[in-house]
Amino acid sequence: MKRQLKLPYKITALFFILLVGISCSPEMQLLNRIPINSVEVKVEDVNGNPIKGAQVSATNGRANITDEDGNVKVSLGAVGVFAISVVADNYMPSNFVVTMPVDKGKVYERTLGGVPTFSHLNFGMMNLYPFLYNYMFSSFGYNVDLKPYNEKDYTTWEIKSDGESEAISMKKAFLKQNEKGQQWWQMVIDSNDGSSYVAELLFSEDRTKILRYLEQIDGGEIQEKPVSEEWYSKPIDLTEESRSGAKVERNISIKTPAGTFTADLIKFGPTPGTTLQIWESTKVPGGVVKYTTSTDDEMVTSSILTEYGSDAKSMLDSF
Repeated sequence: MKRQLKLPYKITALFFILLVGISCSPEMQLLNRIPINSVEVKVEDVNGNPIKGAQVSATNGRANITDEDGNVKVSLGAVGVFAISVVADNYMPSNFVVTMPVDKGKVYERTLGGVPTFSHLNFGMMNLYPFLYNYMFSSFGYNVDLKPYNEKDYTTWEIKSDGESEAISMKKAFLKQNEKGQQWWQMVIDSNDGSSYVAELLFSEDRTKILRYLEQIDGGEIQEKPVSEEWYSKPIDLTEESRSGAKVERNISIKTPAGTFTADLIKFGPTPGTTLQIWESTKVPGGVVKYTTSTDDEMVTSSILTEYGSDAKSMLDSF
């Protein structure tokens, strides 16, 4: 019988990806400000029950919430490609793309799965890996790595959610870049009950796609998992100017289990009422020693560096 891994239920509220709409000219930009077209979105849970109060937002800045029947209309511009995000409390988010005017008037049904919790997140879930890997690489959809990893670099993190007594340990490592420029990465999860999870996967050369994925649960059989095109959405990279403008403190001392570092504190407000704080240090792979997320000044998750190094090796003979 496979063991279950426990994860804070609030983590997945941070996963929605903020995609960017496409426009080509000043004229198109002007047209897209006028809500000429629209689509309808119907939001349900896995049992077919309507989800009331789900926020449905588009990259033209327009947003609305679903009614008692789980329905909502989203107004869009005259022409262009728009990403639409569906987010509801205690559910996994959903994202999709529409094209105007081709998709004008269409009805899109979105089924939201429940958020995995400590009690029922099973290592054997097919979608577990992209779920966790997105978390390790992003917060509010933004890339939390502020500098590249070199080959064999690794970092290990203690991740804890507010209100949860237990933390989990998650390691990520850049194992190897092959002759095509594709990258092998590794993730190792250890929980307090002794269960373990090892995954190694191959990214495309631009790291926008997962190409292969191998996993091992509790030291058992190494399995090659089927990979689909929709498994992974690359986190959004922050510009140098954005990072510089968000620095609220410089050269401060921060103590972590991996050591004491001199760091700059970067503070963002990704959405109203939310805060992302990143402690940046050039001394470690990825350039980050701690990051936290909070809503309405209440801590949601805290990730702190516990170990780092440059001798990571494949555990699954992936290459």
